[in-house]
Amino acid sequence: MLDVILDFIAKMISYIMSFINWAADILLRLMEYCVSIFRELEIPEKIIVLLSIVSVIITILPIARFYIFENWYYVNNPLAVYFIGIIILMVISSLVQKPWILIARLIIIVYYLIWMIYLPIGNLITKAKPYELVYGYYINIVVSIVYIGLCGFSLFNMRR
Repeated sequence: MLDVILDFIAKMISYIMSFINWAADILLRLMEYCVSIFRELEIPEKIIVLLSIVSVIITILPIARFYIFENWYYVNNPLAVYFIGIIILMVISSLVQKPWILIARLIIIVYYLIWMIYLPIGNLITKAKPYELVYGYYINIVVSIVYIGLCGFSLFNMRR
C-alpha cells in the first residue's frame, strides 16, 4: 500500500515538473520574441515602450491630499483608467508604424495632458477643500510631456 502511495506521489511530482518546464519554455520563447521585436524598433519607440512599462506604476500614485480629522487623506488620479488606455495605445502604436496612428496618439496624449492641467483649475479632483497637489500629479504631467516629445520626434523621423 505504501508503495502505491509513494509511486503516485512520484508520478504527480514528475507531472508537475514537466508542466513547470513546459510553461517556463513557453514564457522564455515569448520573452525572446518580445526582445527581438524590441530590438527592431527605433530609438524613440524603444524609449516609449520602456516609459510605458514604468508608467503603469504611475497610475496608482495619488495626485492630491487633504487634511481632515487630524489625518491626511489621498486622492487617486480620476483619469488613471484613461492613462492605462493611453499606455496600451503607446505600446501598440510603437509596433504598428502608420502615420495616422502616430498623429492619433499625439492628439490623444495632448488631450490627456490638457485634462490633467484642467483638473485642479476646475476643482474636479475632490470636493474637499483645501487640498494640495502631490508628487503623482506632477509625475503625470512630466510623463505626458515626455510622451508628447517622443511622439513628435517619432512622427518627425517617419516624415523624413
